[in-house]
Amino acid sequence: MYMERQNGFTLVELLITIVVVSILLATAIPSFMQFIKNNRVTGQANSFVVSTQMARNEAVKRGAGTTLCAANADLDGCSGSNDWSTGWIVFSDLNRDGAINTVTATATSGTTCLETEDCLINTVAGPARSTLTANSSDIRFLPTGQTSNGPITLTLKADDCDHKQERDITITLQGHTNVTEQACTP
Repeated sequence: MYMERQNGFTLVELLITIVVVSILLATAIPSFMQFIKNNRVTGQANSFVVSTQMARNEAVKRGAGTTLCAANADLDGCSGSNDWSTGWIVFSDLNRDGAINTVTATATSGTTCLETEDCLINTVAGPARSTLTANSSDIRFLPTGQTSNGPITLTLKADDCDHKQERDITITLQGHTNVTEQACTP
């Protein structure tokens, strides 16, 4: 009797394949996790840069001072703290005192802000799984687009920072924003 040989994998071939796949996954997953953390911090930095550009553009457009500040827990006023992790707000600041004096409308609510009062323009919740600190609690833009209290440097750092998941965000006196990737500091 002649037996036909059946096609398939032997146990040894299957074990070798499992070992090779395990080694590949063990080396790829940490790199992928670094990639995800880097992208998260980059996105958070970009979100702050967008708010900075919005505040600067609004100051020029309105011909009045605009302030970007670290927000309080309710995101409806400035905290006065150099810790921006709660979030930040952008508002027109007609008397340039760094505080929202009267707010009856917001630019995002669909109702028009009066030209004679401060107006909340934008609110942004703080970065998830990251901290954001600065050397100032606010950034004040003049109608020219320049800052009245710059240069200001903020440091955005992932909570589990272990490579280059730290960003220095600098707002110059001219109102320009620069983001620099940094190695994690303790």
